[in-house]
Amino acid sequence: MNTSGVHRWGRRVLVLMGRAFSLSGMSRNGVRALLAIMAALAVFSLSEDAHAYSWMIRHTQWQCSSCHADPSGGETLSPYGRFQSAAKLTMDYGGDAAEDGKAPKSAGFLWGAIAPDDTLLDDGNRILLGGSLRFLTVVKPEEKDVAAFPMQMDLYGEAKFGGFRVGGSLGAGKVEPGSPHVHAAQVTTNQGDELNLISRTHYVGYDVSSEVLIRAGRLNLPFGVRIPEHVMWVREASQTDRESDQQHGVAVAYTGQDFRGEIMGIAGNYQINPDEFRERGYSGYFEYKVADTYALGLSSLFTVAKADRITNLREDTKRGAHGVFARLSPAKPLVLLVEGDVLTRTGRDLGYTGFGQADVEPVQGLHLMLTGEVLNEGIEGVDQRFGGWFSVNWFFLPHMDMRVDAVMRQDSDLQILSQLHAYL
Repeated sequence: MNTSGVHRWGRRVLVLMGRAFSLSGMSRNGVRALLAIMAALAVFSLSEDAHAYSWMIRHTQWQCSSCHADPSGGETLSPYGRFQSAAKLTMDYGGDAAEDGKAPKSAGFLWGAIAPDDTLLDDGNRILLGGSLRFLTVVKPEEKDVAAFPMQMDLYGEAKFGGFRVGGSLGAGKVEPGSPHVHAAQVTTNQGDELNLISRTHYVGYDVSSEVLIRAGRLNLPFGVRIPEHVMWVREASQTDRESDQQHGVAVAYTGQDFRGEIMGIAGNYQINPDEFRERGYSGYFEYKVADTYALGLSSLFTVAKADRITNLREDTKRGAHGVFARLSPAKPLVLLVEGDVLTRTGRDLGYTGFGQADVEPVQGLHLMLTGEVLNEGIEGVDQRFGGWFSVNWFFLPHMDMRVDAVMRQDSDLQILSQLHAYL
């Protein structure tokens, strides 16, 4: 597939954006100042996080498709998802977050510019809109180093006409050369300090029934526990995060009363070049609801490529990840998330990775999390490593949350990650 035309189109869009804001006549410092002001204004003027929160199982919300357009969770919210976010996610400060069984106006798109139950179309058709702006600060106390940057600037949505649907995301971002993040989702190929257009997902789909959905396009890989921590080893090592690890292909999802799953045939990521780096294979998971607040699952992924984009190995590469996961809520304030995977890769020994997380919600909207993780990549001479996270996540207003993570890993210094997030 020749993507040069797409890249040219994306560059033109960025140029037009620059002209629209008259950036061409500004100094570099002026541009940076304007971007900083725009980011700050957006954070305080936009509207709760649309991540797939696996700990919603504490509310017996074990199915993801009821709240999200993605059947396995994440990104675009349905009207029911907006209601649940107001009723179960945001701190209500002692009031009733969803009076009379209805979501407050602030739960709607752009803080109520569109009512939360307004699907914009009639006769069972709908348009869902959303977006996400995430600003990150990274502090490394040992190095006395502080970095701050917008981590996510995305718009996303889905239109549904009868059984047919089309959706996706479009955003902007920049990343340092050599970083494993963002590049795989780029539409344009600007270098250095320039912004690039990003599309993490784009797809068409058809609802075969109320339980079965078929989609084709660039999709989140169905695998393991959907968590927002995309840099956690279990997501990085299996290359199944939702930051930029999506692949093009065809997926079939099933959501039943006690069983759900999704299987995807991977055709490769056509936003990277050359073709030898594109992986082909499959990814999928199956999860069974043992009880209202207990679910167990299996995941499997296998791909082949002519070269390894991560290790730069220039020979046929086979990669796999296979494991088990669980979501458990023995008491409503507590949710346990667990996943363990074995890892295979050409040129390496058998590896493994896993995590366990305890999420405690003492009051609605405030989450205290303790996470342990392990990684053995199967590289000769490199021992297994352990890591630990202590996290606080506060959903302090509709469509807005703050999060702080203290991350300590073997062979790495302590990092303090602070995020301010707004969801349209």
